Amino acid sequence: MKNTKLFLLLAGLLGFSSVSVFAETATISVDFGKLYEITYDAKDVTIFEVVPNPDEVELIFEVDVTSPIATLELTIPRELLDAIEDGEDTTFFVIADGDLVTFSEKKATDTTRTIFVQLSPGTSELEVFGTHLVGKTFEDVPEEEISTEETPQEEPSSPLEEQPSEEEITPQTEMEEKPTGGSMEKSPTMTEKETTSQNMFDFTLPNWSPIEISKRQMTEFTVAGAIFVVLAIVIAVVKGSRTAKEVP
Repeated sequence: MKNTKLFLLLAGLLGFSSVSVFAETATISVDFGKLYEITYDAKDVTIFEVVPNPDEVELIFEVDVTSPIATLELTIPRELLDAIEDGEDTTFFVIADGDLVTFSEKKATDTTRTIFVQLSPGTSELEVFGTHLVGKTFEDVPEEEISTEETPQEEPSSPLEEQPSEEEITPQTEMEEKPTGGSMEKSPTMTEKETTSQNMFDFTLPNWSPIEISKRQMTEFTVAGAIFVVLAIVIAVVKGSRTAKEVP
């Protein structure tokens, strides 16, 4: 009886340790145009959903991690997600809740890639980045982002009006202030005699404004003055002849 109880106790301990040591193997479907099956071995990790993100060429795993020794092994079909450069396999890029995670990769097959990662308790999101996601490559992403988002549409810009400098403004102002030849009538040209005569008759009275004499008035004054001079000469001659006659 004692041996039987001991055997059952050992069997129970072995059974418990087997559950604790070995991870749970399962599969989860990913719907992206068609169904893809991802096989995984999880220890203290529960996978709720896998979401493909073609904009970043990645798979997003919504998980729940309940142990500090939690591990997750993912076997991903190459047809769904792969990492290839120059025709050769290259490494994936793995992030857990925004932090870079170290991982190991088992030997790949022609159809699958398998990675193994340890996760911290409380981790809720695991991201696996590659270079190909269901036919879409990493090289396609920058081209689309540049053409649709990053490249701003050029709008025709109206030419700026050039402001004239001070040097350009000054001559123009001077030209506007100076009267043009056609805008004013030319004053008649005066001879030296007319100028002298006009200067003789241009006089001013105290606190009076200058008397302006026209050309016609100046001519009349000149003729009158000449007549006055002639009369004075005639009178002087006549008076002189009379005086000569009176003298014995």
